[in-house]
Amino acid sequence: MSCFRQILAAIVAVAGIGFSAFAQNKVHDVDITVNLATDGSAQIREVWDMTLSRGTEVYLGRENLGDIKILDLTVSDETGETYTTDRSWDPDRSFERKKGHCGLNSISNGYEICWGIGEYGHRTYTVDYTLTNLVKSLDDYDMIHYMFYTPNDFRGEHVKVTIEKPGFVMDTLTRIWAFGYDGYIWREDGKVIAESENPLDSDNDIIILMRFDKGTFDSKSVQERPFSAVLDRALEGSDEPDVPLSKAEEALYTILGFVFFLGMCMLPFLPLIIRSVEKRRAKKNAFGTLSLGAIPWSRELPYNGDILANYYVISTSPDIKAKKNSIASAMILRMLQSGCLQATRDLDSGKVDIRFNADSAGFKDLTHSEEQLWSMMYKASGNNHVLEEKEFSTWARSHNSELAKWTTNVKSDGLSNLKRGHYYEAGKYTADGQEENRKIIGFKRFLEDTTLIKERATIEVTLWRNYLVFAALIGIADKVAKELKDIDPVVFEKAYTMAYSDFSKVIYLTNSYANVLSRYAYTPSYSSSSFGSGGGFSRSGGGGHSSFGGGGGFSGGGHSGVR
Repeated sequence: MSCFRQILAAIVAVAGIGFSAFAQNKVHDVDITVNLATDGSAQIREVWDMTLSRGTEVYLGRENLGDIKILDLTVSDETGETYTTDRSWDPDRSFERKKGHCGLNSISNGYEICWGIGEYGHRTYTVDYTLTNLVKSLDDYDMIHYMFYTPNDFRGEHVKVTIEKPGFVMDTLTRIWAFGYDGYIWREDGKVIAESENPLDSDNDIIILMRFDKGTFDSKSVQERPFSAVLDRALEGSDEPDVPLSKAEEALYTILGFVFFLGMCMLPFLPLIIRSVEKRRAKKNAFGTLSLGAIPWSRELPYNGDILANYYVISTSPDIKAKKNSIASAMILRMLQSGCLQATRDLDSGKVDIRFNADSAGFKDLTHSEEQLWSMMYKASGNNHVLEEKEFSTWARSHNSELAKWTTNVKSDGLSNLKRGHYYEAGKYTADGQEENRKIIGFKRFLEDTTLIKERATIEVTLWRNYLVFAALIGIADKVAKELKDIDPVVFEKAYTMAYSDFSKVIYLTNSYANVLSRYAYTPSYSSSSFGSGGGFSRSGGGGHSSFGGGGGFSGGGHSGVR
């Protein structure tokens, strides 16, 4: 290691400062093995293959546990060293004092599994522990419904979860569903395996729901409800739209099924073929064409600027890349435009905060969903009614159900608007809906092409505001704001009554609040008398491709990362 890198590492270790400009923490692979016992407990082994260059410890959030307990924690690394398990964990300890140690950090709704990084570089950590009461005994079946991989501070390049029970074969009688990530779940050699197909972003998770015949386990964790209640809740918010099959598509599936039964050699490829067909159907249904690249750019606002309708299309189409809950960023910008929110900068510190204007006449132009978001932010802002960056996160930790209900309703309201305008009928988009969806692609292309924006040097203030709201929906508000500022900084400040330097900090805050919604919008587990929301797709329980949406009612969850 060079002298410079030694100095840099020493500064990070002593001061706990992350120099992300020089290097990034990365997760290359996570391999989780779940070994089930007859009493409903599980031995968990998580192997984390990582490259670390900053921070002092790794932490894995395990919240929303109900009657589940974490016992017998041990951590070892690639050198063979087994770490000392502390009776309690202090996150504020120094880099050196955490080295070679692990432990549980108690938080408001569960625990964090923590261990000291020890040394920077390419590391492999093996984390072993016991989860009690993982299996639940229902009225008619035994069940597992748990988030095994939580949202992270960084992308997980590959994650695999293997669930097994010695002496028990998980065949077709064991029904399986997966939520929260892009990948698959299937049975193999008597085990159930869930695996990501693409890297997991910071807001992705892996939630697995399994149904066993009653009596497979002798779990003391009893819940007096049928499995159908669990499944119905888990499937809420699962990937949509569920487009009816045409006769040609029904024939195609019949042929695929025939090929499947004729030759087991097709089995490894069948999920990929089905997924490809489903993606093709969804794309044709949404846009009326498979050639999205041929759609020309457009300056016309899709759906006349209805952000709920636009968000439904954007959030359900894999062909439009957008951040989860980007609708919150767009709504906050609209509330700033209407005067219901105000961004203020402290002249001494330069810090930008969000303040509330309960007397603004702009409330008459807000949707019900926007008013609800304003109210949640207001509650989080404390006695001074100034919403600081960490306050919304702190408030959200104890209001998961409220956030989950809001995120579900926003999507539902968007679909209702589409149906009301006759853009979506009988489970699919109409010709008018497809035309508006093509406008989304065209308008997105227009905003991403800076030369097209600059062609129109004179842009009305109202149009500038609409541009930025839509840009927030697709996650490029910071880029578009800079382009608009470069065209005419005077008109930009007139549109937002603030300097661009302050506005860029506002964009950062809106993205932060949207990330909080993604992280904490789930309902506490059934043990606290309510259900939740999370990730689902294969409604039959036979496995297949996972779903980004649905999964509500799970145990576990929380947030993980390096600090």
